[in-house]
Amino acid sequence: MDNFTKYESRIGKIKSGAKEVFDFVTDMRNFKQFLPERTIQNWEAGRDECSFEVSPVGTSKINIVRTDPDHTVKYAGHGLNNTEFYLWVQLKEIEENDTRVRLTIKAGLNPAMKMVANKPIKDFLDKLVKGMEDFEDWKKTND
Repeated sequence: MDNFTKYESRIGKIKSGAKEVFDFVTDMRNFKQFLPERTIQNWEAGRDECSFEVSPVGTSKINIVRTDPDHTVKYAGHGLNNTEFYLWVQLKEIEENDTRVRLTIKAGLNPAMKMVANKPIKDFLDKLVKGMEDFEDWKKTND
């Protein structure tokens, strides 16, 4: 991952316990709750994987590759031109109903793609964190 570019979100504050957030984000069917509506099309998801189109980046496919219960979820994916990327959701429970979240993307981008993708990726992470902060129904599941 030496040639990967790293993007980090700000630290968000979620009004729920880390276990509830972890359980929710490890079901990919729930992930659409946090994605900006106008930038996502053709959403398809199962428990462990999803695919969707992001304008102007193209189609992305993501699946869960590693979890550390109640702390970290690591997703791997492929996007435009088969670009490999990773997304981490890091959780830290401060106290009951107060969990902090940080999102990180590492993407294997060539120099031209970096110039085009820097702002959209950062905006995507910010919108994702904001969506997680605004969300309230963490105990709801698809089971």
